[in-house]
Amino acid sequence: MKLWIGALGALALSSTAALADASMFDGTRWHLLSIQSMDDAQGTTRIDDPNRFTLHFQPDGQAVFRLDCNRGQAQYESSPAADKNSGQMRFGPVAATRALCAPPHLDERVARDLGAVRSYLLKDGRLYLTLMADGGIYEWAPTLLAGTAMDLSRRHRSIEFAKGRSEATVRDRIQGYEYVDHTLRAQAGQRLRVSLQAGASSATFNLLPPGSISAAMAIGERSGNRYDGLLPDDGLYTVRVVQPRAAGRRGEISRYTLKVAVSGAPLKPRPATADAVMPGTRFHASTTVACEPPFTQTRQCEALVVRRGFDGSATVLLRWDDGSQRRILFVRGEAVASDALSPLKSVREAEGWRIEFDQGERYNVPEALVRGG
Repeated sequence: MKLWIGALGALALSSTAALADASMFDGTRWHLLSIQSMDDAQGTTRIDDPNRFTLHFQPDGQAVFRLDCNRGQAQYESSPAADKNSGQMRFGPVAATRALCAPPHLDERVARDLGAVRSYLLKDGRLYLTLMADGGIYEWAPTLLAGTAMDLSRRHRSIEFAKGRSEATVRDRIQGYEYVDHTLRAQAGQRLRVSLQAGASSATFNLLPPGSISAAMAIGERSGNRYDGLLPDDGLYTVRVVQPRAAGRRGEISRYTLKVAVSGAPLKPRPATADAVMPGTRFHASTTVACEPPFTQTRQCEALVVRRGFDGSATVLLRWDDGSQRRILFVRGEAVASDALSPLKSVREAEGWRIEFDQGERYNVPEALVRGG
């Protein structure tokens, strides 16, 4: 198993647009441009490859980051000032891998400094994180803006179930390139049903798993605008109602009725009293596994697990170099669901499972990770 350590971590925001609260950070991604020291002798350190130091803010209040050859995550919070373009920032305990990166070992400096972040400033599309006691300033640039909270084409509507009910109906309309993100909280092992009726219009939907900005686990256009499946993980799921580009370009209006239902008992995580939790995370254990993710030459993935019982039920999250990830749900020792678009194929092997998807995507998941010891 990989060694994890406690530290303090990082945060980022989205743009110089006025931001009302922490929920507006959801889904934003940033890469590090420079570290400005208050010490004239040290000056400004420019980052040769900004993509090796990144921040990703997920809807569940977690910040996931890359520190050169290491990975980590932490809870984050902020308190905006009246102008909404500045404010205070604090970060909770972070769990990070402890691989030895190549010189100049900036991962160690960044990990140390991020724990001292106390305030932020949004200016000219950049995010500046200021350290306490004039310790320095970190300059970040947005990596991906489309589909995030500051995207002007996006509207957000939370789906709330009436007391005693587990289904809801939403009626709305979109025009042109506008789209609506309907979000709801659900848990691993529950069944989600989605149907969209748009009459003669061209509206359709994409279903996004927790933390995803654009990668969908279901596309309504391919399934008659319906979805019915088990959910692989806990968190905030997004039903994104959109129009095809041609309809958007013509400025067409789509009126639609969206029906969403969640059923079944969730598979709750093992409590910390029954299975030790990695400090600062929701995961019970981690390791490195052989893998072949899509559109990359990566052959080793980080694998983390949330165990959901003592019968081989668990959520396995696999991550690789570019920050992408795949979730797989095991129920009683069988892989039954994922957040992939294509169906999974599970092959039992001596020490675990080989999980395969279309286009050669493959992961080896050890039984010891799923069941624990």
